[in-house]
Amino acid sequence: MNQMTAESPQAISENQPPPLGYEPNEFPRELTRHYVSATEEDIKSMLETVGVEKLEDLFSHVPSEVRFSEPLELPDELSYQNLQKSLHRISEQTNLRTSFIGDGLPSWEVHPVVSYVSNLRPLTTSYTPYQPERSQGTLMTHWIYQCVMSTLTGFEAVNSSLYDRSMAIFEAICCAIRLKRGSSTAIIAETLFPEDMEVLSTLTTDTEITLAFAAMDPSTGTIDLSALRLQAEALGDELACIVFPQVNSLGLLEEVDELTEFAREQRVKSVACIDPMLLAAGGLKPPSEFGTDGADFLAGEAQHMAIRPNFGGPGLGVFAARHNDKVRNMVRATPGRFVGKAKDEDGRECLVMVLSTREQHIRKEKATSNVCSNQAFLATLAGAATLAKGESGMAEALASARKSAVETVNRLLRLPGIELAFPDTPFFNEALLQLDKPVSEIIELGRKADLHIGIDVSKRLPGDSPKNLLKISFNDLATKEDLEKLISFFQSIFPANEAGSVSLPEIPTSQLREGATGLPEIPEGDIREYYGKLAELNVSPDDACYPLGSCTMKYNPLVNDWAAGLPGFSEAHPQAPVEDVQGPLEVLYAIQEWFAKITGLPAVTTQPVAGAQGELVGLKLFQAYHRDRLDNDRDVVFIPKSAHGTNFATAVMAGFDPSTGIVHLEALPDGRVDPEDFDDKLAAHGKRLCGVMITNPNTSGVFETDFKAIADKVHAAGGLVYMDGANMNAIAGQVNLEALGVDAVHNNLHKTWTIPHGGGGPGDAIVAVSQCLAEYLPGTQVVRSEDGLFRQLRTKKSIGSFHRHHGNFGHKVRALSYLLRLGKEGVPRMSALAVLSSRYLFEKLGKSYPTLPTGAIGTPRMHEFILTLSEEDFASIEAAGIPRSQAIPQVGKLFLDFGFHAPTVAFPEIYGLMIEPTESYTKAELDRFAESVVAIRDIIRECPQALASAPHFTPIDRVDEVAANRNLILREKLDSLPSIPSNRMAASELLELSIGEIKQLIMSQVN
Repeated sequence: MNQMTAESPQAISENQPPPLGYEPNEFPRELTRHYVSATEEDIKSMLETVGVEKLEDLFSHVPSEVRFSEPLELPDELSYQNLQKSLHRISEQTNLRTSFIGDGLPSWEVHPVVSYVSNLRPLTTSYTPYQPERSQGTLMTHWIYQCVMSTLTGFEAVNSSLYDRSMAIFEAICCAIRLKRGSSTAIIAETLFPEDMEVLSTLTTDTEITLAFAAMDPSTGTIDLSALRLQAEALGDELACIVFPQVNSLGLLEEVDELTEFAREQRVKSVACIDPMLLAAGGLKPPSEFGTDGADFLAGEAQHMAIRPNFGGPGLGVFAARHNDKVRNMVRATPGRFVGKAKDEDGRECLVMVLSTREQHIRKEKATSNVCSNQAFLATLAGAATLAKGESGMAEALASARKSAVETVNRLLRLPGIELAFPDTPFFNEALLQLDKPVSEIIELGRKADLHIGIDVSKRLPGDSPKNLLKISFNDLATKEDLEKLISFFQSIFPANEAGSVSLPEIPTSQLREGATGLPEIPEGDIREYYGKLAELNVSPDDACYPLGSCTMKYNPLVNDWAAGLPGFSEAHPQAPVEDVQGPLEVLYAIQEWFAKITGLPAVTTQPVAGAQGELVGLKLFQAYHRDRLDNDRDVVFIPKSAHGTNFATAVMAGFDPSTGIVHLEALPDGRVDPEDFDDKLAAHGKRLCGVMITNPNTSGVFETDFKAIADKVHAAGGLVYMDGANMNAIAGQVNLEALGVDAVHNNLHKTWTIPHGGGGPGDAIVAVSQCLAEYLPGTQVVRSEDGLFRQLRTKKSIGSFHRHHGNFGHKVRALSYLLRLGKEGVPRMSALAVLSSRYLFEKLGKSYPTLPTGAIGTPRMHEFILTLSEEDFASIEAAGIPRSQAIPQVGKLFLDFGFHAPTVAFPEIYGLMIEPTESYTKAELDRFAESVVAIRDIIRECPQALASAPHFTPIDRVDEVAANRNLILREKLDSLPSIPSNRMAASELLELSIGEIKQLIMSQVN
């Protein structure tokens, strides 16, 4: 690995990376060693304050037998310049050829506004907009996405994104089952993409969901409607929904009207799988018009409306449900986040996340989904790009793709040996050709001619004798020269005169959109200015401590984004020949190697796209392990009560019964798992125990010192151990998870490994496992073969796939960029500084605030800690008219007045403020934050009524969320850019004032 990821300066000096596009010196944290802003003097002073001599002493309470005893076997850190050269060198191992690959992951022209919005740091680096008063910028970008997607699809309730198309389909199936009591089966069209079907099969294994598959008619390449009817009638009341594509995996158009009407006749839900790009003016009919009343749910992929393929991720899962006068409550059964219109207490129009009571952080095992992070920033980009293209730009792009497809296929069909596989079935911009030669050979010849001619889909047809089928995709990127190059290539293989004429199947008007979509036409300059103003409404970890506990809001280096944008990464398609995508495969190989060393565990999967999905991977691995051993009665999982909500929701998603299959573990007064309670529950459930899920350090910021003992007992009982790695920022490079007894752990790349949160996503996760689970890993692992090429291998007992490709690949590039800058010394130093920063603040603030858990006095804290209020302070707040239940959330609003984001409020302690400072800030910045927290206590005591009117300087006052949820408004027609509230005082202005000045301003607002 050292040779692969950390070349010497001499070995990489000849590389000439492209310009950065920014000046690193203008960003104070960008060039600091390990992205730690604290100086050596800062570190020395903070160590003295917390009462230890050196960084290693911060971990003295962690049992020595689970600590790394030797330095990590990782490369030395790279300089900023050599980092660029190294990553550029890797990216250049990709061969980008003229491409006609699409297959559910198409590439379209990316509008220049995407690059502009991607550089608005308060939008890219901010957290999920749980504090709407200081998140109106992010909320508006999501609102615009919802509105433009609603305009294109006709659906009234578009959520602000899911991971990808596969997950959107799965969640739609879950909704349909939820809405029809007694149902458990979904009929899935065999004409869906096979990779999507594999994900669905993986997700439904060990659950009560049954998948039935609707056969393809071999004469048309589309769903066999007669067979479907018999299948549905046989299932009866067990059937919940029918899932079908508008454009299937062969590029052919399905009979969507008939399919939708048939579902309605059967009194089941219809789930339409669509590509929103194809719904522009001049394109295909929107799913709201399928049949008489439209489909019930839609699922799709919109990555290509925001970015290039990025080797398969991050994607943008589109999910929507109907919500109108006829259908009012279906949306409440859906997953994910919705942004709705609202008003603040002063009557200002604003936006807020609605329907949050369905989500895992509130409902735990009763949530509609385990989704926590989504693909929020991709949604932001897709919304901006669609606005910038407008009605005419979208229509022109689609017309270009259609024209290229028709004209090119017309000419190719004149060559002997090439014909349409289904000459009577219409297609739009993807053509299915039948060749008289093996497709794999033609693809290889194309590669040598600097072409990626398409995808071999020969195995997608039923039967033992597959035809030679090539699918070619067309978009708005192909120039006339590109098309001629493709045609000339085929002419060289299938030589003949272009004589005669051919006829292509016409698309029935019933399958086409009538008229315009209704997208507005807005000048690009106006859109840029508008999104710039939206960014000013947010706060960013660039500027000050962003104290969200259990969220690890650290600095996100700009160079990581530069690296992810290198064409050899961003333009690469995961279905291109393996010889041409060595750059991305080298990144994945390096990530596997790094995380094996960092965790101490031998095997790694890069597929999961979020921590919650990593949890699901872990539990699915546990189930497969037990099933393989014929130990099929292990249907119980232990989870501490203080765990993240995703743990409980994930267990349900994996198939554990929420009433009998999830056993809650109690805590000691200091917050750690109660060993006696654990022993009692192990005695009661040991023979049925599948595994235990424990966060370490836990959500109180306390290291679970009995973790190893618990793990040993779980293993002795035949169970397995999952460690929620959400808090790895405290122990990375310090604790050997193999020695700790961990069988599976996820690492949040958007937390510990510093990829930006993007207003809620995309996240990403790496799951490392013990040796006993290695043979069950999902997806593929990258290996280096004897010929030096990186290749993909699947384990024999693989549990399947959780993503069509390799997860959010672009974020793997960002994480690798970060890791190469850290090196073997930086990984443990980073976590040590995170703990020091937290311990330093805890020492300073513990003198002014009571802390939680109440029994943890004297217990060392790690990366985060919890403050609360004294009984006298609670009484004072209640006397001011604020209920105790609202006291902590309202205290959180005062943080916004000081220019900070609020800490995590009311979790895991209902009366707690959870603070996590990370390692990104100087002592002076931490001191300012501490001073503001003390000032908040003083305001509570001197003027408690200030809480009732907080926040005072944000663009809006406190939002009336009850009214927004009661009267759901989830979309509007955009004729122009929506109005936005003005910043009363920007966070940057507040940071220029002293804490005393801000305190006086707050008091003056009340008095």
